[in-house]
Amino acid sequence: MSHRRRRRLSSSSPELAHPLDDDDLLHEIMLRLPLQPPYLLRASIVSKRWRRLATDRKFLHRFHIHHQKPPLLGDFSYQRGKFSFRSYLDPPYRIPPERFSLRPSSSEQWTCLDCRHGLLLFDDWIWSQVIVWDPITDYHRVVPYPLQFHDSRIVLIHHGAVLYAAVDQGHVHGACHSSPFKVVVLSSYPYEDESVDEATTFASVYSSETGIWSDLVSTTLPRMGIIFSIHSTLVGNTLHWLCGLFALNTTGILEFDLDAQRLAVTKRPPGAPCDAYVQIIQSEDGGVGFAALSGPRYHPFLQMWDREVDCQGVVTWVLRKTLELQKILGLESRIDKDKSSMLHYLDDVHAIFLQVQSSVYMVQLETMQSKELFKSIHNCIYLPFTSFWTEGINVHLHTFKYTSFKHEPHTRQAGC
Repeated sequence: MSHRRRRRLSSSSPELAHPLDDDDLLHEIMLRLPLQPPYLLRASIVSKRWRRLATDRKFLHRFHIHHQKPPLLGDFSYQRGKFSFRSYLDPPYRIPPERFSLRPSSSEQWTCLDCRHGLLLFDDWIWSQVIVWDPITDYHRVVPYPLQFHDSRIVLIHHGAVLYAAVDQGHVHGACHSSPFKVVVLSSYPYEDESVDEATTFASVYSSETGIWSDLVSTTLPRMGIIFSIHSTLVGNTLHWLCGLFALNTTGILEFDLDAQRLAVTKRPPGAPCDAYVQIIQSEDGGVGFAALSGPRYHPFLQMWDREVDCQGVVTWVLRKTLELQKILGLESRIDKDKSSMLHYLDDVHAIFLQVQSSVYMVQLETMQSKELFKSIHNCIYLPFTSFWTEGINVHLHTFKYTSFKHEPHTRQAGC
């Protein structure tokens, strides 16, 4: 009887709307799609209505905030004198290399200094300028060297970093391609007096909001044998570079505090290896960490330290993890540490990149899960690239822009 009542009520009631006819509900479902690019793209091609919902700017902003960190799309590499992009996405969603290619003909003389937050930083030393490039929008920002460099007779930039400047709550790096950014450049020069066994490292910060460089800050290092790592690690609002102090037969950490505008040199974990076997990382509690390949040649370990500072400012390194590299990578054959190296730590995704023989692996440090990315027999500089990729959904991202700003020391230039 109750069954007949339900049938009678349903037959006399108007047809119920399908739940997916509700735009708000469909947005909530789309919001929970995986971050990898194919999923939202697949949803957008279901119908014109779904495409409209998937391309809504407010929804995309919510989608990026919901997932917090942008996905790893691939890497840029120097190989055989050529700078090129390699996509990590599976076919048919793999990004063609020419989609992220440098357009200006003069770009062949540029040196890539950094890749972070979906931006790349290049040094054009011939014209004494740096270039910030957003591959997603193909936007370039050309910035002349700081005038303070010329005043101090500094002619070369040795290292640099680029990062988004936004620190407001809810901001997701790489989600907004018009956010203001900062550029940090480093240069080291010995004293003219050769009797002084020291060199000075200078740093300056450019802000796209003001269009000006900060005053130079400096610190002193041993004169001979200073070699900085290619990549910097951002922990909090402080950049960190490994620096080889060969005069002291050790490796230190050069730190630049963006808030305090201060350079300092600290020690690495005692007993940790040097050279290609180490990277500065972010620890589990958000502080400074250190990762190294150590152990016997055919039985290497991945070790990780946390840096702790007590109330009196005394720094100690605490060894947190020692894991067999062979088990992490899931390899059956033994690993030759002499044919292995730690290529990169990517703070955007909290992962390290290792080369073992001819294979390059990514190890996610939160889960210790590994993935083989590609094989290569060449010695290359790899720059992993993360960003939110909505190609095929937002066609406006194809627009090419190239802007050059002349340096005016006493005027403010508009941000990007």
